[in-house]
Amino acid sequence: LSLRYGNLFYNPFHALSIVFLYGSVLLFAMHGATILAVGRYGGEREI
Repeated sequence: LSLRYGNLFYNPFHALSIVFLYGSVLLFAMHGATILAVGRYGGEREI
């Protein structure tokens, strides 16, 4: 483990996996929020 270096983020692959995981979760949350907003408030209608 990289605990002897002080923190887990010393490992670049571990840091990249965390960034990829949080990025995909954020992208999925944005995607779901867009679908919910359009479906609930009628965003498909033009003004």
